[in-house]
Amino acid sequence: MPAASVIIPSFKRIEQTVKTIQLLLASDGVGKSVELEIIVSDSTPDESLHTAVSTRFGPDLIYVRPENPGIAANKNAGAKKARHPILIFCDSDMEVEKQTIVLTLEYLKTHDTAAAVGGTVLWRGGPHEGERDRPRPEDRMKMIGPTTYTEAIYSRYMATYKDVFAAVGGYDEVVFNMRGEGSDLSARYWRAGFPLTYESHIVVHHVHEAPESAALRVPHPEWGIAKDLLLLAYKYNMLDEDYPAFAATVGMNFVPFGAQGVYRFMQGIGKYAELLVQAKPILDAFRASDKPAYDFKFLEVFSNTALFERCIAESVEKLNVIRKKIST
Repeated sequence: MPAASVIIPSFKRIEQTVKTIQLLLASDGVGKSVELEIIVSDSTPDESLHTAVSTRFGPDLIYVRPENPGIAANKNAGAKKARHPILIFCDSDMEVEKQTIVLTLEYLKTHDTAAAVGGTVLWRGGPHEGERDRPRPEDRMKMIGPTTYTEAIYSRYMATYKDVFAAVGGYDEVVFNMRGEGSDLSARYWRAGFPLTYESHIVVHHVHEAPESAALRVPHPEWGIAKDLLLLAYKYNMLDEDYPAFAATVGMNFVPFGAQGVYRFMQGIGKYAELLVQAKPILDAFRASDKPAYDFKFLEVFSNTALFERCIAESVEKLNVIRKKIST
């Protein structure tokens, strides 16, 4: 029986978190052909969410409170508590469909180069009801045979192997603790030789009206995007050469603002200037010690065809070792 641990990083939004858990537990095969462990990793400053989920689900759920708040810290704490070899990170404002879990586990089982998989994220509610949230037009993909590779899997929903997650060091709790953690993890997966993949039939819904959601509480999301893009470009040494795919992503986020696009980017840098200054010595230390197996740059995985093809070919043996451990 395939077994997976679902980690739900949480902060307030009690009713939505309960619904997210209910849908996971009601997924096809759970308790019959699939063993599912639910871990709520919570940064709510009081006991309200803890009380709600413990009362509602009791022994069907594991509750964790990380020492430090933040979405990356939440996810890492949940992963450390997980008993099963497959991790599924599912944000607390995500709603799975009945087949989401079984399709996810089947995909990992049948794709020998997939170190992680993400799916189609659709908006639920709000002005873009039913429209695609991820992948977006700027999210580059490359299909080879039955497998679609993607340069990044962002926060929302992702499945991976616990051993792979541990091998790359998990999420960055220092620089990308509050946002951007998926982008950073994606870069380190590829640089360690663990391919990221996409499957369109794996579908989750992003609830627009969920309390504390970025769609509702962030008046200028582009400011945070500017900060994250600069941090990622610096961390992975991308400021001395031209990187067309990365540049296109910057454009997709700021060109819609027209003549104000550059100004909006500068606003973001100014807004987070103190954080950027604090992050520099941390990123400098990372750069000094980083020895990637494959020197992919963020969002430029497909730009070096020879390196990409070598990475894919060499990933099979590494992932087979992990899969054999699961099956024994």
